[in-house]
Amino acid sequence: MNIWHICIFELRRILKIRSVVINLFVLPLLLIFILGTALSSAMGTGKESIPDVVHVGIVQSAEATSSPVGEALNVFVAAPEVAKMLKVQQISSQEEAVNALKQGEINFAVILTSDTVKQWMAGEEAKLQWILGKDSTLNVVGQTLFTRFTDELNRQAAMVKVLGSEAMGTAAAQVDTKSAGQSNVTVTSPGQSDQSYSASQYYAAAMLAMFMLYSGMTTINSLFTEKDKRTLARLQAAPVGNGVIFAGKIAGNSLLAFMQAIIIVLMTHVLFGVDWGGHPWLIVLVCVLITLASMTLGVIVAFISKSAASATALMQSIIIVMTFISGGFTPIAVDFVQRISEFTVNHWALQSFLSMMLGSSLDEITHNMWMLGAVCAVLAAAAAVIYRKVGYRYE
Repeated sequence: MNIWHICIFELRRILKIRSVVINLFVLPLLLIFILGTALSSAMGTGKESIPDVVHVGIVQSAEATSSPVGEALNVFVAAPEVAKMLKVQQISSQEEAVNALKQGEINFAVILTSDTVKQWMAGEEAKLQWILGKDSTLNVVGQTLFTRFTDELNRQAAMVKVLGSEAMGTAAAQVDTKSAGQSNVTVTSPGQSDQSYSASQYYAAAMLAMFMLYSGMTTINSLFTEKDKRTLARLQAAPVGNGVIFAGKIAGNSLLAFMQAIIIVLMTHVLFGVDWGGHPWLIVLVCVLITLASMTLGVIVAFISKSAASATALMQSIIIVMTFISGGFTPIAVDFVQRISEFTVNHWALQSFLSMMLGSSLDEITHNMWMLGAVCAVLAAAAAVIYRKVGYRYE
């Protein structure tokens, strides 16, 4: 008996369980169809869309308003190309801005403080503070435009560092001039200019990542089943090492996860017209990485849990939380949550798939894949350490 025999036996055993087949192969397609159909009007149909005008509330302190930075900001928002995308409203305080956001009077708020002005005058990096609204698309537009403004501020601050404080007046004048000439500011969909993802594409990518992680739960059930039924002791009595038994089970569940990915990708393309992009081998590689993450996460949870029930509950909670904060159910605009999501498998898997769907550059696609690989490497290292300490044996 070798790893291959155990792998095939494990795969056959799992495929005989009707509930597993339904949960891993039928349920993802059903959810993709429901979510893609129900939210197609809200998310789009895959054609480029131009965002609405962003109603921006600007909060400035008295010192900031009369400073070169405040004057440059006023010139920036009054520039013709910027004014097409922004409708500015001056607000006296941060509390008033928050209330206006809650009531829907504005979509985005920008705060210019005295500290920001002092940082720029000292030649340091200056950053505007902003408060995000309810519409994630309008938040992106606002962040993009005002980041362009601060980039120019910081470029002038770097000049001051090199040329000395006597260049401050020239830098301030240049900021005004640059801000007024923002004719090159445009907002388009990511990737190709004539392409954006549809609701079916978005949820196909999100559900694929989530349900591939659910394959890790079959690994948990498989590992605990051998212990609970006391068949692991019989396997260990055979002339085969514990490592071979463990590797065979992981290999069988990995094949199951990869079969699941192939079926979901092909069926969504045939049934729902999902365009997965022009990089099939990169899709395969991303699926391999998600499979690795699913198996290692399942191993970690199985080895730190005392029973199959607790392990299954923990694994399910982890998957749901990772899917939620990564925007798998609905895109989340909260910046803090977005930062946390960058530590999850789902975030980088979803970004990898979406970047391929949008026809993004190969550098952007591979960056997302490298980050996904880094998360998988951390999980694999943790699983290896736990396996060496705990091991897979009957106790």
